[in-house]
Amino acid sequence: MIALVVVALTLAALALRFWRLGDMPLFGDEAYYLQYAGHPAPSYVDHPAGIAVLLWISTAFGGRSELGLRWLNALLSTGCVPLAYIMGRRYVNAAGGLIAAAAVAFGPVFVVTGRVAFPDSLHAVLMLANLLALVPLLEGRDERGRWALFGFTLALLLNVKLSSVFYAAALALYVLFWRTDLLRRSGLWLAAGIAALGFLPVIAWNATNDWAGVRWAVAQGNAFGLTPLSRTARLHHAWLYHTPPMALMGLLAGLGAAVALWRGTRDRRASKPTLLALIGACLMLPVLLSNANNARNLMLGLLAWLPLIGLLWSGLARPWSRLFGGAVALLLTWNAVYGVGTALEMVNYREQLPRSIAARSVTQDAADWPEFCAGFSPAPGSVLYAVGYSYAAQVQFYCGVPTYTNVPQLHIWGIPDFDALTVIVAGDLPPEPIDALLRQDFAEVSGPTITSGTRKPIRVWQADGRRAPVEQVLEDLDYLRLVGE
Repeated sequence: MIALVVVALTLAALALRFWRLGDMPLFGDEAYYLQYAGHPAPSYVDHPAGIAVLLWISTAFGGRSELGLRWLNALLSTGCVPLAYIMGRRYVNAAGGLIAAAAVAFGPVFVVTGRVAFPDSLHAVLMLANLLALVPLLEGRDERGRWALFGFTLALLLNVKLSSVFYAAALALYVLFWRTDLLRRSGLWLAAGIAALGFLPVIAWNATNDWAGVRWAVAQGNAFGLTPLSRTARLHHAWLYHTPPMALMGLLAGLGAAVALWRGTRDRRASKPTLLALIGACLMLPVLLSNANNARNLMLGLLAWLPLIGLLWSGLARPWSRLFGGAVALLLTWNAVYGVGTALEMVNYREQLPRSIAARSVTQDAADWPEFCAGFSPAPGSVLYAVGYSYAAQVQFYCGVPTYTNVPQLHIWGIPDFDALTVIVAGDLPPEPIDALLRQDFAEVSGPTITSGTRKPIRVWQADGRRAPVEQVLEDLDYLRLVGE
């Protein structure tokens, strides 16, 4: 019976992720990561090479199109459903596995990251694979091949997002404080060596590029200067991004994590749920304290915690157990409504059911670029510049012309010298400051011409006769500077 439920959840997840998957134009991050695939390297400023490899494979088999870019990511996201069940069952119990599988199948953040080629689905699959490689080792099956597999999957995980170091830190804390017996096993050191060797290319690339990726990650994670209001605003954004039912399940899972840590201190032989509690905490706390407003990065920690709802459930007496089970079933149903609503808005651009705010921001960012590029011709001899890294990548994909912007990764690849610049600005960024800066930096400026898209206006300036240094022009047209961040 449980197997049939997991199969049904997997098929539902497949439908939510693949239904009209290629209809939406490329989201900015997808287009940007596709540029990675065209510049092979061990790492990049904002991510290691995992996402570049994923998109290279995906487009090699599916073609350089929206569907070709996304199909493999959507397949990995679907695969998270049975993997989440198996992980939850092996580390907690069958109920915890089913709760995790159902939450992943319909959870809006999992739907969004399954329909858009972010690194998160690859990250989630590799984390689940690593945990499943580890569990027989925790149960005493001390085989070198299993230790090697554990180290290999950890190495792959470390090559997807730099935040994977917090996952590795959780593993280290678990071994040092709960399973010191593992330190006496040579297989553990074999696994650690394989993981370290796998992470070495990322370290080497950063060392030869002035630690650009590390500096970027530190800048993103800088918690200093946050006021209580700004942190409250970020928590509110996370609530709306993940949606109320998923946020409430996260709170229940947090209680389960507290119980797992408490039980783990009393009986270290039954500490597998404690590892999930540590992983979730180590992955989510840096995000919650971060200066970056990126609620999506809570996803992996939440995935580790979700099975711990089953731990809470198993500890309740029968009358309370039934009430708790009913409440969890209602939350999962509510979560499914939000998941379907999120997928519907990403396909139809209309709010038909409750959904994550991520659906609107993703569709608004992705819309209008194919139509714009169909009627756009850059001026001869002019370099194309878009204000915003994602817009630059989208313009390059749909217009077929190299497009630049002021981000560290493009400086590493190289921004050409220019005397004339065609500047593209999308969205609600006020045009007056841009116009004033262009007239300060160039002898002749015309525009802006305005294209009114379905979701955002797109403005274009033509600037000729540069009289300011190139670096000054790039600094003046830096997106973060213009929005005041």
